[in-house]
Amino acid sequence: AGQRNNLVLLFLFLTIIPFIILSFYVHPCWDDFEYSEIAYKNGFFHSQYIWYETWSGRYFSTAVLSTINPLLFRSVIGYKIITALFILLFIVSVYYLVSEIASESINLKQKLICTLSFCYLFVCGLPASDLALFWLASTVIYQFANIMMLVLTVLFIRFIKIRNVSISKGLVISICLLIFAIEGSNEVSMLTTTIFFAAVFAGNFILTRKFDKYLFLFAAASVISFLIVYLAPGNDYRLTTNPDSHQLLYSLKNSAIDLIKFIIYRIYNLPLLIFSVLFISFYYKIVSFKKSEDIKVMINPFHSVALYLIILFSGIFVSYWSLGTSTPYRTLNVIFFIFLLGWFLNIMIIVNYLYAKEKLKMNDIPGYAYILLCLAVLFSFMKETGSVKEAYKDLVSGKAQKFNAQLNDRYSSIYSSTTDTVKVDSLSNIPRSFFYYDIGPDPNGKYNKLQSEFFEKKFIIRKE
Repeated sequence: AGQRNNLVLLFLFLTIIPFIILSFYVHPCWDDFEYSEIAYKNGFFHSQYIWYETWSGRYFSTAVLSTINPLLFRSVIGYKIITALFILLFIVSVYYLVSEIASESINLKQKLICTLSFCYLFVCGLPASDLALFWLASTVIYQFANIMMLVLTVLFIRFIKIRNVSISKGLVISICLLIFAIEGSNEVSMLTTTIFFAAVFAGNFILTRKFDKYLFLFAAASVISFLIVYLAPGNDYRLTTNPDSHQLLYSLKNSAIDLIKFIIYRIYNLPLLIFSVLFISFYYKIVSFKKSEDIKVMINPFHSVALYLIILFSGIFVSYWSLGTSTPYRTLNVIFFIFLLGWFLNIMIIVNYLYAKEKLKMNDIPGYAYILLCLAVLFSFMKETGSVKEAYKDLVSGKAQKFNAQLNDRYSSIYSSTTDTVKVDSLSNIPRSFFYYDIGPDPNGKYNKLQSEFFEKKFIIRKE
């Protein structure tokens, strides 16, 4: 069993490590420069005012991009480091959740297998891994919200465990602050958090006929945060650029169709069912360690699955309603994360429910299931368009290293140039794993201007 676990752990580790290595070859582009230059020129507070008034109500992600953005300090090396840190922070947050759920029921190696299994499914199934992992503006707006949602899940599980015993003010404040931060990051995370806490408060009140002041506080924090975003003048301004928005029947119909397609594709295209079977075994082991009187039905699985589908539907609906178009890939990344997290949380709820009703008895999972898991991991390397395969190709082929060297040479030529106008060579090695939008030959192009400001030049032009 020990050797088998080591083999599984190795396979899973090999699916994550290329993304961490690639982060040291990544470079800033596009909106990275826009966020940094607005904050650099206007200062922290005035830049928040500009974004809130003219672009969106995302008060938290814009604040983060105005403070920890390495480009504010003109550091490309810092950009690489923070990219790697966000990947590691996601892994640590998943482990934090696994540890909270498992407690001491499974050993460290088994916790790591659960953690890396989730991370593998996440990077393997991301609609656009480049937008989630290798573009700082998108990472802060969307992926950081996912990380905070993992921590919020841990704290809320902890709250549920001790709510009838002793709840510390620190725990309640931490949950409220996380709600505030998540909802101020992006619209899908905002809607997910608001629906969840409003539904939990309302459901608890209907079932128990008791007013839970803490659940009400969480629901109130989520609604207030929602209103801060929704009522932002910047949102009204953005809507004027989308004349096809606010078509109710069109939005409902297309959201329902897209949700069905999304779920079927993810189940079909990922080795999700194999991992789910293994997770059922893991969680059954955790539940079986508890005393019978400690096994309680927290929520009926029918209600949790219904809430899960409503949240996924809402995530897709918000794009059709506000933009009049299908969901952008960077937003689909968040919906996929919610799909994956909700999938396994619902498995826990179902197993807990069946065990409490004494309708579930299981033996230890057979050894061949671990072989299936390794084959499933190997499958990610074989897929033509798999993100893991692309990551390895970009590393082994040397494309990522050449891309990094070309841009370092470009920066050197810009800094060493004594003229106000600098012409730079085109890039011949842009890795498919990265999101990179290069400047063009037009000196008045938006991103040419942003990079000219960043490097303190009058014009920077890419050669034809």
